[in-house]
Formats: sequence, C-alpha cells, structure tokens
Amino acid sequence: MHLNSPPLASWPPVGVVIVNWNLRESLRETLQSFRQVDYPDLRIVVSDNASTDGSQQMVRQEFPEVRLLAHDHGLGYAKAASLGLAALLPEVKYIFSTTNDVLVAPDLVRALVAFAEAHPNVGVTGCKIFYHRPPDRLWSAGGFFFLGHPWHYGWMCKDAPRYNQVRDCAFVTGCGFLLRTEALRRVGLFEEKLVFYSEDADLCLRIREAGYRVVYLPVARMWHKTSSTLAKNRPVQLYYSTRNNLYVLKRHRVALRPWSLWTYLGLVCPTKMFLFALLGRWPNVVGIWQGIQDWRRDRYGWYEEHHLARAR
Repeated sequence: MHLNSPPLASWPPVGVVIVNWNLRESLRETLQSFRQVDYPDLRIVVSDNASTDGSQQMVRQEFPEVRLLAHDHGLGYAKAASLGLAALLPEVKYIFSTTNDVLVAPDLVRALVAFAEAHPNVGVTGCKIFYHRPPDRLWSAGGFFFLGHPWHYGWMCKDAPRYNQVRDCAFVTGCGFLLRTEALRRVGLFEEKLVFYSEDADLCLRIREAGYRVVYLPVARMWHKTSSTLAKNRPVQLYYSTRNNLYVLKRHRVALRPWSLWTYLGLVCPTKMFLFALLGRWPNVVGIWQGIQDWRRDRYGWYEEHHLARAR
C-alpha cells in the first residue's frame, strides 16, 4: 500500500454488498477474491435477485461467513443493493458496494478506509478499475459528464502516470465504491425506481450536494469482467441508460445545467439513434426513443411493466 495506515486496532468495521442474479461461477470468483482481502472486520452481504442457477445454495455451502439476502423475485439492481446497504447500515462505518463480476486487490479495503479516515469530508471513494481481460487496460478512473453523457476517465486506455492522481469526480462507478454510512443516513440509498443504470451517479451526486466529496483513489485496485445483466439485450440496456441519465441530468446540477440536459436530449440521443439506424439496428433506435418518451412522461420502474403490457 502507498498510504500511511492507521494502527490495526483503529480499523472500523466495513460492510460489503454484492448484488447477484444468475452468475454463480462469477459470484464464486468474486467471493473468493474477497476472502483474500486483508482487513480485520469485513462483513459481506450477497443480495440475490431470485437466482435459479444455484447461486444461493453455493453461497450457503461454500461461504458460510457471508450473509445471504435471498429474495423470492427479481428486484432490479438498485433495490437489491439498497436492501444490502440497509442490512449493514446500523453496524458499520463504511460499506463497499459492488457487483458479482469483479476481482479485488487484497489491500483494496485498507486503501479505501485509510483514505476515508484521513478525509472525513469524503462521502464516496472510488477505485482504479481495470478490465479483467486484458488486465492492464483501464475500465474506469473516475467519472465525468460531457455533453450530458456520462464518461469514464481512462476508458480502454493502458494504465499511465496520469491516472495515478487522486481526483475529485462528478461520480465514481457503482461497480465498486466505498460509501460513508453517515452520508447515506443523510441522503438515503439508491433510487429504486431507476432499476438499472445511473443509480450510482445519482447517489454520488446526492452525496456531493449534501456537502461531501466524491473522490477517485488510484491505489485502490480492482478488475471488472463487464458481464452486465443486460449485456445481451442491447435495446433494453439503451432504454434504461437513456431514461435514467435524463433523470439524473434533470434532477442534479450536472455541468452547465440545464444545457447539459438539452445537449444530451437534442444532440447526443439523436446522433446515437442516427448511427444505429445507419447500421440497421432499429431495435436499438426504438430502445433510446422509448427511454426518452418514458422520461418525458415521468414513467420509471421496469421496462417490461410499460412496454410488454403495451404490446399485448
């Protein structure tokens, strides 16, 4: 580690929330990774969205030290993560919220907690996140908005000294960030009506607006397999990401508000739709358009509730 760590006796208890849905083998690797984490008081919760692939049985049998929240139906990422946060909130000072497709460095939690303990005005601390394959390519070194669109510093780039600087960010990705529970008590948990996507940016921005900093910490390292729950359904993925990003831009002071909202709505979305149309990917165009329409109507929740019912 590259930080001056406090004495061992002063390390506060830390929770970990991992949301899972039908990724048993990946979840097993993630939990094995956390078993290697060098931290004296780590309390892990798996919040499982009614998996049918044996994930829950695997956690019970192979990881008895892990607390399992076994939901009887799919809740979406935001609600499942919030239930995990709520379970840990009364008993820990920090919670590391993450997903079922990551591997973490053994000193990850110590690095994050040491920084947070030294900077009590930091509400969220994010990591340097690499791709799992290739492991030297960056996935995220903190987040920012440009033309209203969320972006990651360093995305797809090889690691370099410019990514080794501590940086205040608009947001850091919920793929893996440390949350100060004091801040969560002030602003609340993830916005459940978003279901998937942008719930991390929304929470970071709420915490910033409450007076805390959101910081990228490069010495905290992890690797992401990028196996999204919605990766195989691109139109639905585009629906959620479009609708929810518009929600974030309308609700928060992002860049040059309201110009960031109108730029995203009037320039970025039409450009993406035009490019998908040129490629003949009409379902992707429809996904973006439906996301815009539901945002305009203030309709949130599950995609299926609105569009499958409409198709019948």
